Amino acid sequence: MSFAQLVYLAVAASSVVLIVGTVHTRRAAPSPRTVLVDVPSHDLWENAFLAGGPGRVADAAIAGMHSDGRLVIGGPGTVTARRPAVSHDPVESAVLEALARTPGGSLARLRPVIMRSAAVQQIGDRLADRGLLRRPEAGRPWRQLARLQIGACMGIFFLGIFQSVTGGLDDGAPQYPQNMPFVLKVTPAVFAGIFIGTLCRNAVRRRITKEGKRVLKRFRTANKAAAAGPAGQPAALAVAVGGAALLVDQVLREYLQEAQRAASGAGAAAVASAGAGPGGGWSTGWRRGRPVVRLLRGRVGLRRLLVRWFRGLVVR
Repeated sequence: MSFAQLVYLAVAASSVVLIVGTVHTRRAAPSPRTVLVDVPSHDLWENAFLAGGPGRVADAAIAGMHSDGRLVIGGPGTVTARRPAVSHDPVESAVLEALARTPGGSLARLRPVIMRSAAVQQIGDRLADRGLLRRPEAGRPWRQLARLQIGACMGIFFLGIFQSVTGGLDDGAPQYPQNMPFVLKVTPAVFAGIFIGTLCRNAVRRRITKEGKRVLKRFRTANKAAAAGPAGQPAALAVAVGGAALLVDQVLREYLQEAQRAASGAGAAAVASAGAGPGGGWSTGWRRGRPVVRLLRGRVGLRRLLVRWFRGLVVR
């Protein structure tokens, strides 16, 4: 058996195992630790967490406290608290505590600290206890296998390119067609392996359950006006429902979106390596929507999208 045939066999076997494990993880309903009651959740922070994870909670809290004057955001994205600093719930207290621990009050640095705070992390724990979210550790072996498959396929591809240039790899099989480079032989298997690995990794990383989607849908239906983003809606509610893009305040919207880009770019690895807060790492692994949809809507350029995708193959 030639080396190219071994590559096809290994990719096929790994992909089958990965698909089976991903489907099982997605279909397995998490066992709630508390009895679910069929009453829609009206908690702003819980629904923000369901919609976009701890990052959405942080954005909503910052927007709400800025809109009522408790926070002031100036250029370039510097956050300060007006005295006396007042908080109305644990999440807002976490914002003020994070601000006190963030040198310079940079929004890009403040946001990850809020995300990892105990008050925000405990929201994810409560939602997981009620069966509305899958815990971060659910599906972890399949995420690791997906990363391994993607990395191995990329390594084989670059190895094939190296062999094509130097002729340093003897495949051990007759060349068909004549003098066909090794990299062309394994390209279908390599790209199939990367594609399947990326799909399965992203599928396992989706943490909201079917029940969680129903709860979030009811909340959004009850707050359709906020989803439309009119000027009269509370900023925290608008962000919780639809993200920072719905903010009427253009300056605040741009600052929050810049902080999000910083977190999804070079800062993403720092957030992950800094360690998660109590409750098992809710601060990492949240997706910001489908990349192709965001590209078509003009929210991200093609070059930036490709850079993020390639970085995600290696980091995530």
